[in-house]
Amino acid sequence: MKITFADLVVRGIPSRSGTRIEGGDATAAIADALAARREQAAQRSVATELVDGRWFWMTESPLENYWIVLIGTDISSLRSSEEAWIGAHKRAVQEARTDVLTGLANRRHSMSALELAITAAAGTETPLTIALVDLDHFKQINDSHGHTAGDAVLRDFGEVCRHATRQSDSAGRIGGEEFLVVFPSTSVEHGVSAVERMRHQVMTRRVQIAGDHVIRYSFSAGVCMVEQGDDLNATLARADSALYSAKRDGRNRTVTWNAQLQRMPDSGQRAAARSRVRRGRQSAAPLRAGYSPA
Repeated sequence: MKITFADLVVRGIPSRSGTRIEGGDATAAIADALAARREQAAQRSVATELVDGRWFWMTESPLENYWIVLIGTDISSLRSSEEAWIGAHKRAVQEARTDVLTGLANRRHSMSALELAITAAAGTETPLTIALVDLDHFKQINDSHGHTAGDAVLRDFGEVCRHATRQSDSAGRIGGEEFLVVFPSTSVEHGVSAVERMRHQVMTRRVQIAGDHVIRYSFSAGVCMVEQGDDLNATLARADSALYSAKRDGRNRTVTWNAQLQRMPDSGQRAAARSRVRRGRQSAAPLRAGYSPA
């Protein structure tokens, strides 16, 4: 008895056997398969998933009498290995982009995200705002309570960032206690509002450490909007100037960049800020915050 390809597919549906059909439309699946066969008259091979979860490597060889020799090889074990490899690759990529301590983007990925956002904003002529955030008196936390306590504070702020930013935003730890937040399609006014919401939320946080001790912390932030023709370094330089001003004026505040902030009174701090900006594109060395006005 002659059985056609269509017969095989249709007969397998009631018994829940044979090839898995996406969407459940057997007629469309048969039509697509026959069209592909006509377009490629020579031998062809394709991976096919069966209803029972097995995978077969199917090789079709057309004969001169219009029959087809079909050979199937069970590749389920290889498919499992492939899926495991794909999963491991995805995890490796994610780990390469993530700061282990906070779970946010790491420095390399943060800088790449900022460069991409600047390019996208220029191409679409949409606003782009960034914020440099530095945790206040972080060295004192480490010195007084130990680095474990400092790590707990960093993790807590990472949680704040994840909950306070949108899916389109990018928040990352770019070194030490310094963070970069990128707000695509956002005016500087709305960017400042978002950072201020984060700052007020942080002021209500209590980080529990050994025993019954809790730590309160705050942050200072410098915010600026990316202007036409800006690159990564120019953008970071303005945000850095605003952040220095926030530190100089008493900390625990958000300062928006303006032209007057370019005149830093402390030449040493100005040199340190320039150094941080120069390291913006260098993702190998860690970026350390150094805002400690006398």
